[in-house]
Amino acid sequence: MRVLVTGASGMLGLNLISLLRERGYEVVAMVNKGSLRKRPWARDLLKGCDIVEARVEEYGDGRLRVDAVFHLAAVLRGPTMRVNYQGTLNILGAVRTEYFVLASSILALGDELRESASEDAPCKPRTGYEKSKCKAEEAVLSNNEIKPIILRPGWIYGPYSINPDILVMARWIKKGITPVIIREDLPLGLVHARDVAGAMIHLLEGGYEGIFNIRGPKMYKMGEMLEIMTDFLGRKGLKLLIPRTAVKIASKWLDVMRYLDLAPEDLPMDKLMSTGFRPSVGLEEGLKESLSWMRSWSLL
Repeated sequence: MRVLVTGASGMLGLNLISLLRERGYEVVAMVNKGSLRKRPWARDLLKGCDIVEARVEEYGDGRLRVDAVFHLAAVLRGPTMRVNYQGTLNILGAVRTEYFVLASSILALGDELRESASEDAPCKPRTGYEKSKCKAEEAVLSNNEIKPIILRPGWIYGPYSINPDILVMARWIKKGITPVIIREDLPLGLVHARDVAGAMIHLLEGGYEGIFNIRGPKMYKMGEMLEIMTDFLGRKGLKLLIPRTAVKIASKWLDVMRYLDLAPEDLPMDKLMSTGFRPSVGLEEGLKESLSWMRSWSLL
């Protein structure tokens, strides 16, 4: 099967492509111009793929035909509507395919997360990122020429990530400061990128359609994540409480903070598990793998 992966040089893209190639898929990897130069680790991982250098928000070739699209390309801030929504419309219009797998986010629900995180809850997006993801979902679901699969992960982490969330926390811990965001028992719907990638392939191969939530094997707590990180880094420094007010302000620039502000007690994924898929990467294993990768590239 020949598939297109957009956002191929990102954390989720590289984890997905590794699994796809293990299963014998032929991969067309779409990356932004210059991204392989900025991310040298991606060059090795994408060897053997057909590379297309293009920005999804500008793409309109119309000649590419594949059996399935894994549309992962997105931005958390900046021109979110142009990249996340218009980019989705561009790929839908320009690429001929049967299946379209969209990497959305639980944040597409927006303020509805305060009440419900179920797949059929109405979206109440507030930030630019949330609105762009909600609109992208609508575009995919309303297209009658494809079979849609939409995955809504919680907080994704894993190797090959240069996103500032976990990296910044780890750097603080190395300096002897442990940032406790809101409270130690704050619930976290963390999910490893390899589990998200595995779920996408599972749903495609099973012929499933619709919206599916995904998190890790269980919900975790802020304190659990910090304990794993301090143990790995060998530092148990001063705990610094970051209050909800500060998180609300920070969420204007970092959408992961918006998720922490909303802090759902659970991210139900009964619908995904009913298909036979179970996330398998535990937080300790996944975090230590992620931190080891950061250290190997001198990011920590």
